[in-house]
Amino acid sequence: MDNNECKVSVIIPVYNSEKTISYCLKNIISESNKLESEIIVVDDASTDNTLNILKEFKNIKIISLEHNKGAGNARNTGANIAKYNNLCFVDSDIYISKDSIINLVKRLIKGEDIGSVSGSQNTINLNKDSWSSNFVCLKSCYGTDEINHEKILSTCCSEFCAISKGLFLKIGKWKVLSNAGGEEFDLGYKIKKLEKKNIKTKEARYSGYWCDLNTRFKRIIQRTEKYIPLLLKKKSFDSKGTFATFSQSLSSLITLIMVLNIFLILVFKNHIYFYIFLILYLLQLIIELKFLLFAKNKFSFKMLLYSLYGIQVINLAIIIGFLSYIFKLPFNSRKFESK
Repeated sequence: MDNNECKVSVIIPVYNSEKTISYCLKNIISESNKLESEIIVVDDASTDNTLNILKEFKNIKIISLEHNKGAGNARNTGANIAKYNNLCFVDSDIYISKDSIINLVKRLIKGEDIGSVSGSQNTINLNKDSWSSNFVCLKSCYGTDEINHEKILSTCCSEFCAISKGLFLKIGKWKVLSNAGGEEFDLGYKIKKLEKKNIKTKEARYSGYWCDLNTRFKRIIQRTEKYIPLLLKKKSFDSKGTFATFSQSLSSLITLIMVLNIFLILVFKNHIYFYIFLILYLLQLIIELKFLLFAKNKFSFKMLLYSLYGIQVINLAIIIGFLSYIFKLPFNSRKFESK
């Protein structure tokens, strides 16, 4: 397939991305020169120096929004003015590998059964300021190392993906969600309902600027709270390498029971609760063993030890997000919609 067939509109939502937008754009611009394309950058009312940095780049279209409404809205704004039928969404905090946009589009137009094609993460963390962000990188990339060539997922990975504009408009675009989103799960679900595939391919790769564990903790609470209605609608967990897998949910449930056991130990001072706690922790270690070895092999034994803590932090965030949704449900019937 010739590159001339890969006409594409590249859409980049940007918000306070002064640390990452330059290296993000440089690779995208370099690749866009190899095919007929346009680059649309939507600044979501940044308050830092992002907009000034954008103005230093030539041959990109800049849209400045007056109010911050989230990445979903920014992506939709760019898609509305896109002139090509192939849309490629790229987040402003990632660094794409060579020929990745071309390979995404080539795979997208290869078959009518393809709904979206997403890139695969490199286990490389561009954030050198926070050591805990290395754990976030590992947790986010876990599962992609097992993809030989490509894999069918239940979600459309919003940070780097391609989809036809016709299908995108047909399924209602990205959900507009405040704070940490989750719109990729909604879009992937709607694509799957049309009996089309969400593909993750190793032919398109990217590295990410991962946030620290504290920031990730807050975002997972928000994402879990928004994700629960969709999970209830789907009645199934997501594929490995995504957000809500069965093993992740089971590990979180064990953490919840362990926390309750600690409370019982303190109140009743009965050894049986301590033994139950140990059994549960051993069970959780068995469930998480593969990830722990992955963490050790990719970084160090120190990361394995830190992951024992990080896993509990992630699980607690999921529990808090779940409980937050459940207890507010009688008073606020929240759907997978914008606020």
